[in-house]
Amino acid sequence: MKKELQSRLSRYTAAATAIVGAISGANGQIVYTDVNPDQTFDAVNNNGYAIAGLDLNNDATIDFLVASKDTTLAAGHLTFTLVAPYGTLGNAVAGDTPSSYDYAFAMNSGDAINASLNWISPASGGALSMAYAKDGAFNYASYWINGVTDKYLGLKFFVGSNAYYGWARLDVTAAGDVFTIKDYAYNGTANGAINAGQMAGINSLELETLLHFVNQADNSVKVVINGGLTEGKISLISAAGQVVSTGNVDSNEYNVSLNGLSAGIYVISAEFAEGTMTKKVIVH
Repeated sequence: MKKELQSRLSRYTAAATAIVGAISGANGQIVYTDVNPDQTFDAVNNNGYAIAGLDLNNDATIDFLVASKDTTLAAGHLTFTLVAPYGTLGNAVAGDTPSSYDYAFAMNSGDAINASLNWISPASGGALSMAYAKDGAFNYASYWINGVTDKYLGLKFFVGSNAYYGWARLDVTAAGDVFTIKDYAYNGTANGAINAGQMAGINSLELETLLHFVNQADNSVKVVINGGLTEGKISLISAAGQVVSTGNVDSNEYNVSLNGLSAGIYVISAEFAEGTMTKKVIVH
């Protein structure tokens, strides 16, 4: 099974989905990426196999792979979701090895992610189990079983010789073979710690309750601020990094017009003293 997984991960690397759209947090250290809308990867309805790539620092190099599978082998009907370090040597996932298998922690919001955790980097393309069931029974020591919502992977990746710590927030269904990626972040200071869910001065779950992007019929996006956020600035940025428009927030709503723009991908950046969120929009 392990060799088969290694082979499949290698084959699917080129097709892995790198979720993009990062923006620096207000403190200049935490770099947060909102996956908007959330991305669900369903092995059941994708020929039994689904895979996603996580590029934590959005440098076009995949740092981790998350994969799910639903299959029947001689051993029985297997369903699972796994995470694998990828790319740079030394990339690792926080977890433990209670038996001969590696298991990724399902961390809670606020848990510390730093050098003191047990970091696992399986040799030769191996992976850590998140949810793993045989014939419908979760008889493995997994932390992501029976349907898990808003839990975090603790992640460590390298750029050159420098290590960076981050997190990714996921859901895994009760069957264990469908997962959803919601957002992720890392501390942009080498060897700097980060808490699960942290993005600048406010965590991701809190920010999502305070800030919403609403598509309008007049080809604009309304940014709705529900309170608790200060010193707001909204910018529209092209894929080339050019600031198309910008303005300060002086009420609980801000309208971003998309009229007259050239076709392409743009990012709306909503930056506040407490944190920053982005929304990717496509202009046809």
